[in-house]
Amino acid sequence: MLKQIKTHTAGNLARIQALSHARLSNYRSFFGATDDVQALALYQWNDELSACLFRTISLVEVVLRNQFHKAFSLHYGVVGGHGSKDWYEHVALAPIAKNKIKDITHFKHGTHQLPRIPAPSPDDVVSGLTFGFWPRLLDLKKDALHQNIDWGSILLDVLPGHRQRQATHWAKQKHQDGLFARLDLCNGLRNRIAHHEPIWKLGELMTEGRPRPGKPLAVAAPAPANPDEAIARLRLLYDRVIELLAWLSPDLADQHTRCELHLRCLSLLQPTAVQAYRLALPPAEVDLATIPNLRALRKALRYAARRQQPVLLKDGHRLLGHLTSLLP
Repeated sequence: MLKQIKTHTAGNLARIQALSHARLSNYRSFFGATDDVQALALYQWNDELSACLFRTISLVEVVLRNQFHKAFSLHYGVVGGHGSKDWYEHVALAPIAKNKIKDITHFKHGTHQLPRIPAPSPDDVVSGLTFGFWPRLLDLKKDALHQNIDWGSILLDVLPGHRQRQATHWAKQKHQDGLFARLDLCNGLRNRIAHHEPIWKLGELMTEGRPRPGKPLAVAAPAPANPDEAIARLRLLYDRVIELLAWLSPDLADQHTRCELHLRCLSLLQPTAVQAYRLALPPAEVDLATIPNLRALRKALRYAARRQQPVLLKDGHRLLGHLTSLLP
C-alpha cells in the first residue's frame, strides 16, 4: 500500500556539487541543516515555493497591466478600440518610460530608430512592458496638454475590488504612495526569484508607503532571525500579493484562491512543510489500484503524515498527483 522510494546517494552528491557547497551554506546556517543533503532538500523547498510565487505574481502582472491599460484608455488615446487605445502617446511620460515604449514601437536602423510598419497595436505595446513600468507610472503628473492626470478617477477603474471607492481617496499622494509600495513589493519579489536569490532571505519590513523628503519610512518589523519568522514574513508578503490581485479583479482572485497553485503555496508556507523537507525523506507512493478499502488508504496517509513525508498518488502506472504532509 505504502511503497518507499529508495534514495540515490550518488544523485544527491552530484546535485550538491552542481549547486556548490558554498551556495548551500546559507541553508545550513539559517535552517540548522546538519549536512549538505538536508541543505539540498531545503534548497528544493525554496525552489518550489519560488516557482509557486512566481506563477502567482505573473498572474498579478498580467491583470495589473490590463487594468491600467483599460483605465487610461477611457481617458486618453486616439488609435485603437474601446478599452485599448494609445494613451501612452497622449500623456507626459518620464524619458525612461518613453524609451521603453519606443523600444516596442520602433526598431534600430544604424544610429536611428524607425517606426515599425505596421505599427504595433496598443495591446501589443502594453504586453511588451515590464512589471517595473507600472509602479513608476504613478509618478505621472500631466497629460500631453499639460493638464493634471485625474488619478482619483483612474485608480477607481484600476482597483475595482478595493474597499475605498471614492475618487478623493485616490487623489491623495499618500494613498498613491501606498499603492506604489504594494506594486513595488510584487516587483521586488518577482526580481528576487528571477535572479535566483533565496526567497526566505529578507530584510526589514517597512511600512507601506514611499519615502518623501522629511518623511522616511518606518520599520514595521525587523529582518527575520529564524526559520519560523522567515516563513511568517513570506506568508505576510504572499497575503499582500493575493490582496492586490483581489483589488484588481475580485472574481479572478476568488478563482485563484480555490485553485491547486494557491493551496500548494499555502502548504509550502508552513513550518511543518519546511521540517518535512529538512528531514529529506524520499516520497512514498500510494497506489490506489492496490488499496483494498478506504480504511487502508486513511492508514497509509496518516502514517506518511506522522513522518512528515511527501506522498505520490498513483493509479497503477499513472501518476495522479502529490501530497505534502503537514500534520505532526
